[in-house]
Amino acid sequence: MNTIKEIRTTDNTMSASRCIDYIGVPVTDGNGNLLQGERILDDGTICRFRDGFLDGNVYGDDGEIIERRAAVEYQLGGAEYWEKGVPQGFPAITQNFSHYEEDWDKDSIVAIRTETTIDGIEQGEFK
Repeated sequence: MNTIKEIRTTDNTMSASRCIDYIGVPVTDGNGNLLQGERILDDGTICRFRDGFLDGNVYGDDGEIIERRAAVEYQLGGAEYWEKGVPQGFPAITQNFSHYEEDWDKDSIVAIRTETTIDGIEQGEFK
């Protein structure tokens, strides 16, 4: 049996984001230059920056998003979609191969969804 549980919240501390401390914070290199483009961390995590902010989107000449891409991609099935330094979208954060999702609007979390699989319960134990 699959169940999906959702809660509505505006409490950003409930987020599973590993980058939550970077909301609105520009990131620079060792020389003080704002990061641009794609960086691969030692653990294989891919981070994408635009003008120092986490942002994986591809923009057209008019500034509109023409392709939505993750700003952060984890090797073990997680992704974070950021726009101009804030998580943004439905979903904006996914973990555990999308069995966990968060929706964000502007700089605030709005919902968390998780999917669990339970085969049965006997005498208080999951199977």
